[in-house]
Amino acid sequence: MGDALLQKEYTTDTVPFRKKRNHGEKAQYYVENSNPPIISWEVFQAAQRLQESRITVTRREHNSILSGILRCPDCGSTFRRQLLRGTVYWMCSDKAAGATKCKSRRVRENAVFDTFCLMAEKLASHRQDLLGTLIHQLGMMQNHGSESQEKIRQIDKQIADLSAQNLVVARLHTNGVLNATDFAAQSSVISNKINALRLDRKKALAEDEDDELIYTLKSLDDTLDGYVPGTPFSQALFEEIVQSITVVDNSRLTFHLVAGLAFTEQIPENARCRTA
Repeated sequence: MGDALLQKEYTTDTVPFRKKRNHGEKAQYYVENSNPPIISWEVFQAAQRLQESRITVTRREHNSILSGILRCPDCGSTFRRQLLRGTVYWMCSDKAAGATKCKSRRVRENAVFDTFCLMAEKLASHRQDLLGTLIHQLGMMQNHGSESQEKIRQIDKQIADLSAQNLVVARLHTNGVLNATDFAAQSSVISNKINALRLDRKKALAEDEDDELIYTLKSLDDTLDGYVPGTPFSQALFEEIVQSITVVDNSRLTFHLVAGLAFTEQIPENARCRTA
């Protein structure tokens, strides 16, 4: 533009003299038309407005409920938001940038919401058969939490005792009480016992995970118990139960829900995008 800001840096008054960035310690001077401009003031202002508009679009996309949720089944990338003639679309970000050769997929934002409502309505209508059966089966296969926790505590105690024994054996070997052969034999027996106990501990922890899974499924069941068919799209319900969505193609979406559940639903025909 040809303008300049003077004294952005200054030199200290005492030895050793140092050049420092001016953060208000010294006066600064703004001089207009100090040198021939590279671009005009009008072009500079237009560039600033364009940059600000891009920042605003990025912020809006980042704050969208679907940001980071929609995913491409080919490359695994998330979808990005596009506004075209007043309609909001989502498509694979890498495909849009020409970075991958994924199959072209595009979905309208309102189609995602409508399809979610269809999926939620079916899940709510059949929750007894789906969730109730799954909860019952998990409950039959695993021990209850108190038993599992006690089992883990007992295993931890046995591992600690064996580790202490291993330490004693190592000290006896270091002090010359045990020869190398005896030390290796005793240490091997103790290590094998510890490894076996660690496997038992993993199984016990898996039982705890089943407890958590059952809790999540019951929470989902309670949430859907109050779902009324024909209810408009609920952002709260969406955020509570949806973890990600795979855009299978322009006519199908797979909803990945809490507790590892996944359901594929057809996009209503009148809301589908044409296949490119």
